Amino acid sequence: MNTSLPKIAVLILNFNGANDTLECLKSLDRCLYASFEVFLIDNGSTPPQLDKMSLDYSFPVHFYRSEKNLGFAGGNNFLLKKISESNEFSFVYFLNNDTVVDPLFLTETMNTISNDSSIGIIASLSLQYYNHSLVENAGHNFLRSGDFIPRGRDKIKESFNKTAETMGACSANALYRLKTLEECGFYDEKFFLNYEDADLSIRCIVQGWKCIYCPKSIIYHKVNVSISKIRDYNFNVRSQFNSLKAYYHNTPFLVLVFNFPFVLIKIFGVVLGNLLFLRFRILKTFLHGYFLLIKDLPNILKQRKIVLSKQKTSSWKIIKSQKGFLSVYFGYFKHIILNGNKCSYDK
Repeated sequence: MNTSLPKIAVLILNFNGANDTLECLKSLDRCLYASFEVFLIDNGSTPPQLDKMSLDYSFPVHFYRSEKNLGFAGGNNFLLKKISESNEFSFVYFLNNDTVVDPLFLTETMNTISNDSSIGIIASLSLQYYNHSLVENAGHNFLRSGDFIPRGRDKIKESFNKTAETMGACSANALYRLKTLEECGFYDEKFFLNYEDADLSIRCIVQGWKCIYCPKSIIYHKVNVSISKIRDYNFNVRSQFNSLKAYYHNTPFLVLVFNFPFVLIKIFGVVLGNLLFLRFRILKTFLHGYFLLIKDLPNILKQRKIVLSKQKTSSWKIIKSQKGFLSVYFGYFKHIILNGNKCSYDK
């Protein structure tokens, strides 16, 4: 291991996915960055699966076991605390277990983040595992409707071959400065799973850190392998609520005011569209999420006060960085309502 290079901790969670995790670890054996260690938690798998993954690798691996599923947020926070206590690492890379990495994925993130001390987050290019020509995500887009969505989903990879500043990174494929996390806080464990990465990213951005998309850092993602094992109505409602919470937790007041008409248009469109086309389960999930938002409003306001007391990025910059939402929602409408395809809320 090259001790002159900044040391990276690669964090991986396993939940009943030993075969996927093994494939991920074996791909890391080909990684060309010479100073990283893996921290892996078996996050409530039944039966325990650590024995299936405890093989010999060309890099150090630290194995941990939680008897219960701590969620994506809690599992990563468990590992982050271990890393912080060691005082050995300067960077953390969050990597999903259902991924395979390009040998240069860490090298390229480090080349990018080393150029600017104000960069706190690097979003790698995540390509679809089963079709390497299509993008799974190239960071996050922040829409004027208050939504955080994967940037570039299902687009051809050649359209995203330039470095760019984005409004967040998917935590299946993101590098963070440990200093950024220690300054802005770790994951909010109340999210448990879904949109905890949007919440963390936008919090860091509001508090003055940049998020940069690095197209030369590539991973291949199977997408939702673990989520598919637990998706049900309650999961979908929590996802809807988490999306709203990430927005209202962190968005400055002036941005909320600017976005308000667009948020109303979105709500009206979703309610009317699903009523007209009798998609009552989707509508129920959507409205249930808003009910939970109202119920949790005192806690959200308390969190907002903490985040925005440290605001360094101007509201105007955030407004300019947002994207339109009509084309996105028309795509959903066409795919789900007009073409009759199922969305996650139908499952």
